[in-house]
Amino acid sequence: MIIDCHNHIGEPWGTRDRQTPQELLHRMDRAGIDMAVVFPFRYENYDNRYTYEAVKAHPDRFIGFAMAAPWVRPGIKETLRREIEEYGFKGIKIHANAHSFKMTAVITLADIFDVAREYDLPVIAYSGDELVAVPHTFIPIAQAYPDVKIIMAHSGFMQNTPEAISVAKQCPNIYLAHESGISGGLGQSVRELGAERVLMGTDSPYWDFEVQLKKIEVAVPDEQDRQKIKGGNIAKILKLNL
Repeated sequence: MIIDCHNHIGEPWGTRDRQTPQELLHRMDRAGIDMAVVFPFRYENYDNRYTYEAVKAHPDRFIGFAMAAPWVRPGIKETLRREIEEYGFKGIKIHANAHSFKMTAVITLADIFDVAREYDLPVIAYSGDELVAVPHTFIPIAQAYPDVKIIMAHSGFMQNTPEAISVAKQCPNIYLAHESGISGGLGQSVRELGAERVLMGTDSPYWDFEVQLKKIEVAVPDEQDRQKIKGGNIAKILKLNL
């Protein structure tokens, strides 16, 4: 089963970015993707209920994560608890660059990670070349919450993938997703960390599933390792009964 760990859905007003559940399903069917982790776009007017409604309509195809912005939504701990219990979310998405915090800000992120620990949910976090979210900034929060699984989206982008691998070596609760990386970085991650620490993520609608699948085919020679990356690892993290 192929499960992609990074997809946006929603129709946020005032932006050009949007992807309806039907559009995502069309892209998934075209590429042969069985299930997709979904959450809102990064904008401040994000709508977790939209995600819930999409998962409710297509529970066999979508896995819902809650977007969480500590500055945007006061009382984020209580809000997350309510949404997890009411909407059945299986994880949490955070975005330092979009929501004006640093990944090093453990105190700022404590409410979110406390909830992740309480419900045993993973956190997927944006990483890139911005100073607020380069890979080494993940170390404080990963060490403060060693029992919370953290998915480093984009693995720092192409130029920071070696740093992302180094950070993951120091923090065994960090997993790398390679939405924006190249096949060389993906292969290096598998060789140095093992396939169990690498996930397939596409960041649709910005990138295409077919490209990610081809990248895995090219960079990962072992078929069992490919299956782990393409779905086995995220299924294990989310404790899915498939």
